[in-house]
Amino acid sequence: MNYVIYGLCFITILNICLASIAIARVAQFRKSVHGLDWEAVATLLGDVATVKRSITRLNGRLNGMDNAQPQFDWKEQASQALNAPQKPAARGG
Repeated sequence: MNYVIYGLCFITILNICLASIAIARVAQFRKSVHGLDWEAVATLLGDVATVKRSITRLNGRLNGMDNAQPQFDWKEQASQALNAPQKPAARGG
């Protein structure tokens, strides 16, 4: 029974330490964004949207390159032309 009490005390102290760390991180975040006004936030959001759009466009191009089927396979065409039987020239008379 004593182990349970000691375990719960340890977990409580651990939770207090983790909560203190979280509070410190939130305070640091608030301090870092203190100087931002709504115009700066809107500009940042526009920049993020532009970057997302360009990444999406680039991914589409890359996926299109991977999935593209060649329209003209010159190697196959050349091998067929070389392997085709030659017709003898007709002599006129």
